[in-house]
Amino acid sequence: MKRRYILAGTLAFYLLWVKGQDKDTFKLSETQIDIVYNQYVQDGDNSAVTGGEGTERLTIYGPSFKINHSFGKNSIGIQLGTDVISSASTDNIDDIVSSVSRLDARSYADISYTRFLEQNRTQITAGLSLSIESDYYSEGKFISASRTSPNKNTTFSASFQAFNDDLRWGRLEGGLLKDPVELIYPAELRFKEWYDEVKRNTYTLNLGVSQVIDARNKMGLYGLLTLQDGLLATPFHRVYFNDGSLAVEQLPDSRTKIGLAIKWNSFISGKVILRNTVNGYVDDFGIQSVSLDHETSVKLDARWALSPSLRFYTQKASKYFAPKDQHDVSENFYTSDFDLSNFQSYALGFAVAHTPFGKNHKATRDFTLRYNYYGRSNSLTSHAVSFRLGIRSRPKKQ
Repeated sequence: MKRRYILAGTLAFYLLWVKGQDKDTFKLSETQIDIVYNQYVQDGDNSAVTGGEGTERLTIYGPSFKINHSFGKNSIGIQLGTDVISSASTDNIDDIVSSVSRLDARSYADISYTRFLEQNRTQITAGLSLSIESDYYSEGKFISASRTSPNKNTTFSASFQAFNDDLRWGRLEGGLLKDPVELIYPAELRFKEWYDEVKRNTYTLNLGVSQVIDARNKMGLYGLLTLQDGLLATPFHRVYFNDGSLAVEQLPDSRTKIGLAIKWNSFISGKVILRNTVNGYVDDFGIQSVSLDHETSVKLDARWALSPSLRFYTQKASKYFAPKDQHDVSENFYTSDFDLSNFQSYALGFAVAHTPFGKNHKATRDFTLRYNYYGRSNSLTSHAVSFRLGIRSRPKKQ
């Protein structure tokens, strides 16, 4: 099963675009509640579970709830959510239709605390996260800080996060929380243990600076360093060799990733915002990538806004990747996961947002509806729809 959704709520390229606040801001308490529903559907023909060929059909239903309460110079946030996952590709881990992998669920939670140091124009946030499903368990810790210059035109930001994952199966067997049992290999390859390790650690450092150029333009530069160690391969990914033999995916037990992002926001006539991002990425698996992102936010009136978006991405393959039947048995590391292949992709998105007019209401409600289409040069496609309802309450000003 693809793991990209495991990190969907994490802090990758965590950007803190903090604005100066009036002193009165800290005298009020405020509670923000977000109710979100996401639905994601994908299909393709290059499943790593079956060696780089076969269905990648996947559907995820994801409701979540988040509450953030600000009081004085403090803020506490709590998020709870679950993803119900239906995967035809991971059903092929076993040879029977009733495989436990066909329907799975991931539950997650995180809590954070933020302190605003008004005199130093500094914001510090720390938090913990937890995610669990039948064959995956993750604990996360993060801390971030940002500081704004006296003239409020420059903001420096930094964040660090650590994830400790366990890839053993069995925690939710029978719907009950149990101790993990073992790694899950493809049915025909369970005659031995392929790995000595069952855990994975990920450490990510983000550094950034944003600068107001003039009344209409703001730019930012952000750097990313990620270190991983442990079991970086996926136990149920098959690899077929050019001599007809079969094995489980093997990858190095460490990985270093470096990323750089440049952001440029431009404000036009007070009603149009252009958001542009260029990202570059390299790692020691041999992957190199570049992405271009653009979003135009158009404010139709005091309540309504539209935001179309476009993203283009190109990637050079990992040195450990080869399609089905093309790996040689003499290789030490090998994968047929097309996430690590050469490909180009594009994404088209559209969002509609409604925000109530006026700021003196004791409780206000807003909502955002978003759709995104993703297409990849190796035939993978996906559709994602999300709906967010926000409820904000605060004391009514006298």
